[in-house]
Amino acid sequence: MDVTAHLGLATTEVLLAKWPDLQGDWTPVVHPTVLEVIGLHAALSVATDALLLANRLAAN
Repeated sequence: MDVTAHLGLATTEVLLAKWPDLQGDWTPVVHPTVLEVIGLHAALSVATDALLLANRLAAN
């Protein structure tokens, strides 16, 4: 089975990883990338919130 990991952004989709021809239980192979994506999502969420707050404060 070929497995790929994609990150869907507002304007595009980014290929994060590709594992061709995985056999059997591929969870240990894919799991670290999933954790990295969760961390990336959290960091982007914090950055977005910080930018929104900075824009609100600048507008006042």
